[in-house]
Amino acid sequence: MNDISGIASGALSAYSLKQSVTASNISRLNTTDSAAASVVMQSGRGGGVTATVVEGFDKVDISREAVDLATTGTAFKANIKVLSASDEMNRTLFSIKA
Repeated sequence: MNDISGIASGALSAYSLKQSVTASNISRLNTTDSAAASVVMQSGRGGGVTATVVEGFDKVDISREAVDLATTGTAFKANIKVLSASDEMNRTLFSIKA
């Protein structure tokens, strides 16, 4: 997975997991077991990214969760732009070769 599309797709999967964890944290905001989970992302082989859910001990903080939602949305947009640019570059390359 060392091509640009694969890397961006892997990042989208990682941020999808992060968004799911954030939503789960928000849904448990007013419950007795409101310990916040988080997602740890690390660079993988070939430039990809791996994401792991880590259970925390801190209570859910709605302001931190709101920031996580905003940054995840920005990351989604950035990776979609990468996929779009990669697609455009491939189309240009194929039209030059044709």
